[in-house]
Amino acid sequence: MIRNISDHNETVKPNDFELDRLRTALPEYFDSNGNFMIDRLQQALQDGDVDLTREGYEMKFLGKSYAKYLTSTKTETVVVPDLEHNSKPENADSENLYIVGDNLDALKHLLSSYAGKIKCIYIDPPYNTGSDGFVYNDDFGFTAPQLVEKVGLTEDEAERVLDLRGKSSHSAWLTFMYPRLQLGKELLADDGVIFISIDNNEHANLRMVCDEVLGEENFIESLVWNKRIPKNDKGVGSIHEYVLIYTRNASFRQSFTMRKEGLEGVFDLTQKLKRSAVDLSEAERQIKLYYKKNQLDRGITLYNSLDENYRLWGKINMSWPNGDTFGPQYEVLHPITGRPVSIPDRGWRWKYETFCTAAGLKQGRYKSVEKLHDGSYRTGNIWFGKDESIQPSSISYLDELSTLLLRSIQSTKSDGGVELERLMGGKSVFSYPKPTALLRTLLGSVEVNDGDFFIDFFAGSSTSAHAALELNADDEIKRRFISIQLDESTGESSVAYKAGYRTIDSVGRERITRAAAKIKEETDADIDYGFKLYRLNEPSGGVLDDLLTFEPEQGASLLAADYVSKFDRNGTPGHDTVLATWLVEDGHGLTAVAQKVALAGYELDVCGDSAYIISPGLASDDVMELVRLLENGDLAVSRVVVFGYSVTFGVMHELKKNLSVLKSGRTVSVIERL
Repeated sequence: MIRNISDHNETVKPNDFELDRLRTALPEYFDSNGNFMIDRLQQALQDGDVDLTREGYEMKFLGKSYAKYLTSTKTETVVVPDLEHNSKPENADSENLYIVGDNLDALKHLLSSYAGKIKCIYIDPPYNTGSDGFVYNDDFGFTAPQLVEKVGLTEDEAERVLDLRGKSSHSAWLTFMYPRLQLGKELLADDGVIFISIDNNEHANLRMVCDEVLGEENFIESLVWNKRIPKNDKGVGSIHEYVLIYTRNASFRQSFTMRKEGLEGVFDLTQKLKRSAVDLSEAERQIKLYYKKNQLDRGITLYNSLDENYRLWGKINMSWPNGDTFGPQYEVLHPITGRPVSIPDRGWRWKYETFCTAAGLKQGRYKSVEKLHDGSYRTGNIWFGKDESIQPSSISYLDELSTLLLRSIQSTKSDGGVELERLMGGKSVFSYPKPTALLRTLLGSVEVNDGDFFIDFFAGSSTSAHAALELNADDEIKRRFISIQLDESTGESSVAYKAGYRTIDSVGRERITRAAAKIKEETDADIDYGFKLYRLNEPSGGVLDDLLTFEPEQGASLLAADYVSKFDRNGTPGHDTVLATWLVEDGHGLTAVAQKVALAGYELDVCGDSAYIISPGLASDDVMELVRLLENGDLAVSRVVVFGYSVTFGVMHELKKNLSVLKSGRTVSVIERL
């Protein structure tokens, strides 16, 4: 565990991360000694008529080699579940995650279970304005001579790299961002997309480092959005910020671009139809033909109706989605016939008060009713059929949905501040949060399926998680979010601190809770409103020393020390911490639940094909019972993972020997972690 990782980090080189990726993708180009046979690869490329070139450009900055070294090391933190929070009814079965800790450590933990599974990443990193508080605060933990040895720097370079600490220079910012972007890329699915917010200070540098890490060919767009309303600025006013968009690979970039261009095309078509005064029915027919020809994304083709201004809109089903629960039952009168419409079998999606607001219904009367060209009716944002035999639908406009694809987002930071202040009881607990509308536009532009993951590893005030919950309530698609935030102090003089929020993560977590309650009250949608909470913890110096000096052969005499309890944290037993850390390391994820399997006098934790021996107390009788369960087929695992500090040398020997000679011929490996 910690000792194994520490030993690994002692020998790691800056290029190990890239070599591991090559070894996974192209194992046939490595010899038996692990050497990369570049000549064989070059020959294969030449045989395939691929032009090889030595020309090109590379981004260089002080600290780049060290940044690569950080990418290659493993985290020495453990994952501590918050058992009290996670056991609450709204969180117990939640598949959303909130991780408190350094995002570099968090990304390294997540890679084992979530690599290639994240559909969308949004990050809002520090802008390095000089006033946003960003400084590079890595404590390094190395002397200059050690950096020379480990990273391959010259002595002068090593001294300059160490001098980055506490700085907010371009090099410091790039050293901070580089490993996080590298690891983030590995999390993205093949059709994944990443959005990165930035301002002018590092926009150019971010574009260059993303071209290198994510691939220049995977760049889609640099969106512009208004961070504030223009004022009477003297000279040129700074009113814009940017969102860089990259995809995981070039093939998805092409489909994303086609979608963007296709939607821009449909807006151009509606303007052309409007200028030509084409009859609305004929115009809608041409719109549908356009959709069919361009094969636009699922859901977009619902927007096939036009209002009198030739704005495209679509009808969204108002009935309660399939599931184990039912929506509210209430009477809705048709605005013309005055007779009640048919109530959906599973009830309405909205509460009655929400419906009244959307329909402009006051004191039993609709404020205004507009007859549409096809004989249907619209009142407010509610569509009614010709009579009460047709269930009504809510109305959504395409230009409101796809502002992102029009390349300019009309929203301001002040919108985000007012929104958050209202949600948090009138207190301004976070400076310049992004508006939810911006994140809804970005996240809503990505085609997702139920269960797809979205991650924000600079979570801040949790605008992104808030937006994901709203989108889930709107379109019934189950996006699972992962938020990561350092437990950075809000500052004793801040409004947040005085309101009881000592750290930024506490602000973000409270926002998610309040936003979820608000969305549930307004929509009563059947979605996941909770989140599981985990904290990353690094063993203290004394614990670390004990772990690193432990000798397995002396296990019998040291057993009484109970090394598992050394990981007890804030009400979470060490056993649960070790188990959570191993489950995510072994690819089971952070929401996996291990089952208890009884041996003679000991309980195993079993998840998937793995059995875990963590707490002290395993005896010879337990080993024999484990063998019996495996031989009889009552336990189907292929590996037994052992916390080496908890098992005596003699019992460990018995375990390895017996599992290596199972009569059934099954192969069950024993993995000892220290």
